[in-house]
Amino acid sequence: MRPVLVIEHTEGDGPGHFGEWLAARGRPMTLVRVHAGDTVPAMVDGHAGLCVLGGPMSVNDDHLPHIRTEHALVRDALDRGVPTIGHCLGGQLIAKVLGARVGDSPEPEIGWHAIEVADTPAARRWFGDARAPVVMQWHYEAFALPDGATPLAGNASCPRQAFEWAGIHLGMQFHPEADRTKVEFWLAKDRQEALASGHRPTVQSPARIAEGIDAHVAAMRTLAHRLYDAWGEALRD
Repeated sequence: MRPVLVIEHTEGDGPGHFGEWLAARGRPMTLVRVHAGDTVPAMVDGHAGLCVLGGPMSVNDDHLPHIRTEHALVRDALDRGVPTIGHCLGGQLIAKVLGARVGDSPEPEIGWHAIEVADTPAARRWFGDARAPVVMQWHYEAFALPDGATPLAGNASCPRQAFEWAGIHLGMQFHPEADRTKVEFWLAKDRQEALASGHRPTVQSPARIAEGIDAHVAAMRTLAHRLYDAWGEALRD
């Protein structure tokens, strides 16, 4: 069974529910820790799939060598039909490689926010019966819909929350991979960021985010596994 290549940009922003899902299926992963100095490969050789996680940088930060290399890596995976899944920054990267604009979100989102799943066969294949799941958000930028992509979910603050491309690639603006440990780490590390932006209605206070962990993480884990199951159908062994 070939591994999935996972790109981790910052400490504490690991694969979470996605790593759990891989382990439950006996699927190995190759974890590239950009923050620790690991080299990002420009090609997806030897891997069954590609997962790109989130991070505080922008996909427009062309001065960062790893961002330039990740563009090439995602392009290689898409061109070769290797299933690719992007979480937040990763979803933005897929969108940009496909030619879509990535820029300031209509509203930044930090905290627990509902998304509206499209009532379409494509959306049901990914999301199942979920219609308005509450998910973890932490972003200031957002992607437009790439040409040829199928929209799957959105909300009033950010109309493009998820899309599929070519039936096997999934780009998401939200963080279904965020487990309890990850959210608690973000709160400890980025508390001041949330407080500084808290005058916006789409940015929740650290206290409210913490309260939402018990209320939402379990359901989001179920949703994450549903999304990953659909994505995993196309993994190449």
